[in-house]
Amino acid sequence: MHSHSRPLETPPPKAVRKAAVAGKFYPASPRVLQKNVDDLLAQVRLENSPQDLVALLVPHAGYVYSGSVAAHAYKLLPGRAPQTVAVIAPSHFKRFPFIALFDGRAYATPLGEVPVAQNLVQELLQRDELFVSSWLGHQDSGSRTEHALEVQLPFLQRTRPDCTLLPIVMGEQSWEMCEVLARNLATLATKHSLLIIASSDLSHYHHADDAQRLDQHCLELLLAGETRKLYDAFEQRTCEACGAGPIIATMLAARELRADKITLLCYDHSGAVSGDFDCVVGYTAVSFSRR
Repeated sequence: MHSHSRPLETPPPKAVRKAAVAGKFYPASPRVLQKNVDDLLAQVRLENSPQDLVALLVPHAGYVYSGSVAAHAYKLLPGRAPQTVAVIAPSHFKRFPFIALFDGRAYATPLGEVPVAQNLVQELLQRDELFVSSWLGHQDSGSRTEHALEVQLPFLQRTRPDCTLLPIVMGEQSWEMCEVLARNLATLATKHSLLIIASSDLSHYHHADDAQRLDQHCLELLLAGETRKLYDAFEQRTCEACGAGPIIATMLAARELRADKITLLCYDHSGAVSGDFDCVVGYTAVSFSRR
């Protein structure tokens, strides 16, 4: 047994995590959503596609704001063979001292259900006590709904409709948590067909000039593979990301899997869409691949 107190019980094996932000972050109509995602993907022109893809960093705002940036990452997926996609999301509203895995049957969106890779969830649960089966970070908590994992799924459903999902939410984003998660995901990826996706936006609510300066610093460290320096920069607030833990864990796992080619696919901020440059959120799409 785990010693953690769990305000939310373990998801039963047949549980389905229902779509919670359809109609808010992306269209609720299946037909409109499918067209929205397909249109965003169609607008992306790939210069050169990384060959041996190991991981991605993808933003998670509403599609009207960050969907075009996210599409740059998902454009790489059709025709590739990740059997399972591990999506690592931050918990925006609840703090808890473990990594919450959802091991119900599926995550649902208006496009249908994405089956959970329950065998891989069980494998992680047995590997370290920091992994806990919990609704925390996955469940709708009243008026404040966690969206960071869910918004990735319609893109996955259109680009890798046959994949299974390893749904991971970090309740705490300490270096130790990042290391534990990275080490265990890297081990899984050596045995199974696995793609890792870090779900994160960058700086929040600065003037566009300040946001771009913060995000530039973040991207310089990220693209140079300076994981510890980037973690320290997040701690010192010299750069920002709501999914700092997912980014660091993904970088550590990618390094362990010898994915030393880190490629900036796209960068933008919300002001480009809203026209409000006084208060923007930064978004990036990055790929990690083996040379």
